[in-house]
Amino acid sequence: MKLIMAPILLAVIGCLAIPHFALAACEQTDQLPWGESSDGIRLSIESTDRDGHSLQVAFQNLSDRDVTLNLGYMTGNGKVQLPSYIRLNFTDAQGKEKLFEFADKTHSFVAGRLDDYVVPLRAGSIYTLKLTLDQFWCRETQEFEVPLRPGENRLTAQFEGRGAKLFNQDMPAIRLMNFWFGKVESNPLVIER
Repeated sequence: MKLIMAPILLAVIGCLAIPHFALAACEQTDQLPWGESSDGIRLSIESTDRDGHSLQVAFQNLSDRDVTLNLGYMTGNGKVQLPSYIRLNFTDAQGKEKLFEFADKTHSFVAGRLDDYVVPLRAGSIYTLKLTLDQFWCRETQEFEVPLRPGENRLTAQFEGRGAKLFNQDMPAIRLMNFWFGKVESNPLVIER
């Protein structure tokens, strides 16, 4: 009898806990710092660790229509997702500005199929990415990580929506998807060193 009752008791406890977790998730997204919306999309950036190295970037669809975002490209049929259309506008403690592009060094060379990194974003929904500062590089200065200096460092995330760019023979209709076109910038994130 005890063996039968244990799974039932665990199931009941699990069902009671679900609303609490769902409520906590809603509260977390309501507390995100957001930038100004652009054509129904807004962007958030925040640090997820003490040293400012790990970031969370979130997209929210404020409109009443579903859209599709192209965040970059994928390799290995979606096994590796690279949000290469996200950029970081960085202002260091001395006031110098630099633009950093997503460039994950662990996947700098691809010898195979590439697909667009397509994310459906329903009306009212949020899509969140975990990123790190060493996944970005500055084309102008050839720096392969955002260099946080002593003092106040400022970051904003930027995204420019575009349609499908990578047309594979088995997915010709991808260009017909409802892609969001526009530019959006996040809230400023200040990282003190």
